[in-house]
Amino acid sequence: SQAAENTVTLLVGFAPSKDDEKISAELDKLDAYWFKDAATKEDNPPIKLRNNRFTRQFEVLTGMYGMPVYDEFDPTPILAPFFLLFFSLCLGDAGYGIILILISLLLRFKMPDSSFGKMWTLVLTLGAGTIVTGTLLGSFFGVSLYEASWVPEGLKKCMITGDIAGFPAAMVLAIAIGVIHTCLAMTVKAICYTVRFGIKTTISNWGWLLLIIGVLVLGGLGLIGALSSQVTQIAVIVIGIISGLAIYVFNTPGRNPLVNIGSGLWDTYNMATGLISDVLSYLRLYALGLAGGMLGTAFNTIGGIIFEGCTIPVLNWVFFILILMLGHTLNLAMSCLGAFVHPLRLTFLEYFKNSGYEGTGRAYKPLVADNKK
Repeated sequence: SQAAENTVTLLVGFAPSKDDEKISAELDKLDAYWFKDAATKEDNPPIKLRNNRFTRQFEVLTGMYGMPVYDEFDPTPILAPFFLLFFSLCLGDAGYGIILILISLLLRFKMPDSSFGKMWTLVLTLGAGTIVTGTLLGSFFGVSLYEASWVPEGLKKCMITGDIAGFPAAMVLAIAIGVIHTCLAMTVKAICYTVRFGIKTTISNWGWLLLIIGVLVLGGLGLIGALSSQVTQIAVIVIGIISGLAIYVFNTPGRNPLVNIGSGLWDTYNMATGLISDVLSYLRLYALGLAGGMLGTAFNTIGGIIFEGCTIPVLNWVFFILILMLGHTLNLAMSCLGAFVHPLRLTFLEYFKNSGYEGTGRAYKPLVADNKK
């Protein structure tokens, strides 16, 4: 910007603190007056994320929603493993995971400078995760590994099959993941809001966290017989009293107790309806994986029918291979789209909402010198 009646040019910028000495040395070489100061929240400085090699691959997904503000936590370390899990469950086929790895290698060596080529490591990671998860789900290009005679029995014992309490085991797993993911989001919100805004503003959050996680833990210990029914009952009553005081009486210290009670009741309604719908949203992990597996099996069946129905020796193989290639290519394309969009939805809506993530920061984009001149 211009100052002093357009006789002085002002330039304000931000740089990572780790580059302080290097940047200071370069500025000293300029015929200009400069000074530096530590960035504050009010400055709204740009954000540069710092993650390890695995987590860094998923920073592009965080950027799709929005960068954290200056005093906010980086959600990428939690987003990364859960998105990998969600994607692999939605795709749910070990054979498709192999195809993704081949695609990642194609991006790496044939399109290294393109926007998709730069994401080859993410595609590779998603493919590897899909191989593992698809094997545990017992699916390989629509073929049931659990029913295949050539699969070792030891591997079959690791597969997710059968029913739990009358429901498919994969469905129960999806709900369990939803409960864990939601509780983790609430824990992150309570901790980070306490750090950012103080304990007085998060008493209600801690109350809900104690109530939900406490009841879940006590219920699990009671079911496996680790706690007697009498001890469980007493513990539930104690947790209920402490949580009730935090939610309905002390949710906003210094305010009229009647107002606090009304606010707590309204919060209870939102929690009861919101958390149930949030957890049930994770059923899409099971539904998408099931749909993709059924389509793959259907194309295998169609190919088998055409192969047996065609009496011409060579032509039957041609039709069989064409049906499998076209069918599984179409299924892979649709499954990858669903496996990308729906995990993003679970992350952006269910997780970010319950974790209190704002994501209104701006990304750090350093100036790059043009050395071509």
